[in-house]
Amino acid sequence: MKNIMLGQRIRQFRLAKNYSLDELVAATGGIVSKVALSKYERGIIKPSNKVLTAIAKALDVKTINLAVEPVVKVKFIAYRKGSGLSKKEQSNIESIVSSKLEDRVKIQDLLFASSKPNLPVKNFKVNSIEDVESFSVELRSKWKLGLDPIGNFTELLENNFVHVILINGDKPFDGISALAYSNDSQLKAAAVVSKNKIPGERQRLNLAHELGHIVLDVPKNLDEEKVAFRFGGAFLAPKETVLKAVGQRREHFQPRELLILKKIFGISIQALIFRLKDLDIISQTSFSNWYRIINKNNWKKNEPMPMKEETSHWFEKNVLHAFSEGMISSDEAARLLGEDIDSQELSLIKKKEFLKLSQSDRNKILSDQAEKFIQHYNNDNEWKVFGGDIVEY
Repeated sequence: MKNIMLGQRIRQFRLAKNYSLDELVAATGGIVSKVALSKYERGIIKPSNKVLTAIAKALDVKTINLAVEPVVKVKFIAYRKGSGLSKKEQSNIESIVSSKLEDRVKIQDLLFASSKPNLPVKNFKVNSIEDVESFSVELRSKWKLGLDPIGNFTELLENNFVHVILINGDKPFDGISALAYSNDSQLKAAAVVSKNKIPGERQRLNLAHELGHIVLDVPKNLDEEKVAFRFGGAFLAPKETVLKAVGQRREHFQPRELLILKKIFGISIQALIFRLKDLDIISQTSFSNWYRIINKNNWKKNEPMPMKEETSHWFEKNVLHAFSEGMISSDEAARLLGEDIDSQELSLIKKKEFLKLSQSDRNKILSDQAEKFIQHYNNDNEWKVFGGDIVEY
């Protein structure tokens, strides 16, 4: 069983790096053969400690990460129908998401041990597509948002432990959602996934759409994709707020007005036109006319005044927080952030500040840090794992 788990972890991190078996062989400096790697991944044989260390280094993870169970079990919710992804591409994406979500949950556990997403997973039972209007308002209320347009949607999600993961590449992929559970089946975190390097308005709707897949319970007689997109539009542009901005009924819009509304709500003109139709603000004829304009001008792919891609500093900020408090090493912080951490200056400043404190305050800080480390090691068996060599056959 341990062989199988070890093999699965090697394969997960290999796919997350987008390495083929041959590329991993090259990254290890040829210390292991392609045949042996394949056997490791299938759990047929085990690598020696030396080989395992070389594999871990090539995959940019700690050796222990390959030898222990993941801290979370990741469940994927839905791919878009007709995404055109091959099984290999799907495995690659799922490995990337699983690895990134695992890292994020580790940081989350260090800094927010008792926190979890305030998320009604599959709790909104949809009977008709119009139900999502009230459900979107209910979730906004749960997150204490009110009905105002959302500035940085990515940041909002991550502050509620719905992690945003952006995938590189030119694959026919728009998004996926996932849930991370502890080994005792408690929800730890969620993830919504989209492509990166796309306009911000498209990114926001993709993420809101994936959020819909997580919270909505859609019956088989309804098109789940349409329901999720309707939810995404309703969450980003609430009915009441849209009506205040444009009026109850309209026959015509100037393109410039639509561009202003696009900036207000952070959604594309195409999504905005759908939203106006869904709310019966424009007629089917007006919708069709605008859709022809969108097609004629190729706005589906290249819309005027594209928004910048959104970013969030949640992960970076909290990795630095954990590092500053001595919860993770500089090597681990560098691995998580993908860049070196200049700790020397920071350490010197902290030492000087520490020495200025009274003896009783110093003792209290040292005692608190010791207690944190005891709790950390009691909850993490990584330090116990390597009791002897792993034999290579």
